[in-house]
Amino acid sequence: MKVNKIQDFKLKDIILISSLPDMGKVGGLVTQHLTKKLETKKSAQIILADKPWVNLKDGLVELPQDEYTLTVDEKNCIVIFTGENQPQEPRTVFEIVNTILDIVSKMGNIKMLISAGGYLPSESGKGTLVYGVATNSHSIDILKSYDVKPLSPEVKSITWFNGVILGIAKSRNIDGVGLFGEIVDAESPQYKAASNILKVIEKILRIKIDTKELDEKIIEQPVEIKKDGPGIG
Repeated sequence: MKVNKIQDFKLKDIILISSLPDMGKVGGLVTQHLTKKLETKKSAQIILADKPWVNLKDGLVELPQDEYTLTVDEKNCIVIFTGENQPQEPRTVFEIVNTILDIVSKMGNIKMLISAGGYLPSESGKGTLVYGVATNSHSIDILKSYDVKPLSPEVKSITWFNGVILGIAKSRNIDGVGLFGEIVDAESPQYKAASNILKVIEKILRIKIDTKELDEKIIEQPVEIKKDGPGIG
């Protein structure tokens, strides 16, 4: 893993919004959209080359690399971490999470962490709900005040980056919430779920977030009852 520092920032009471593509690519859609719509400046770039294969073109091999970015909205004291893919290896997930929290902690106190992702219930609804988890009871109360539904007891774990970052934040005594938008298809981008999550973030942070670009891409799909277990993360 390589970290390229681009610009240092000093902030007060930081909101860190950090998630990567997962089921329906929801976590990535949320943070990528925020990076574009808020007035952000690039703070750091993280390069990973952890995939167990090489790319091949014209007989030449090349190690595949993934680029992740930390951007800062100074006006609203928001830091956003985003990227196109999840890390390949479990240990890399922990490494990148700790690196992000270390970098952002040097900018100032992390007041709240927000992670996001997609949730496919065992019996799908209309893709309109946002479910939540939290690192402590205080953060649970925040979610309840914005009508975020408690995540179903059928979900026993939240895997990879979007879940691990909440667990490590808790170990560091950082208040954190996970917002998981109900999806109807795990394979195609779920713009509606991402938009629904952004509308909750808008209320929590009391800032304006334009979701028109996502809303225009929403394709209403027929709902099918899933017979398998739920999926998340």
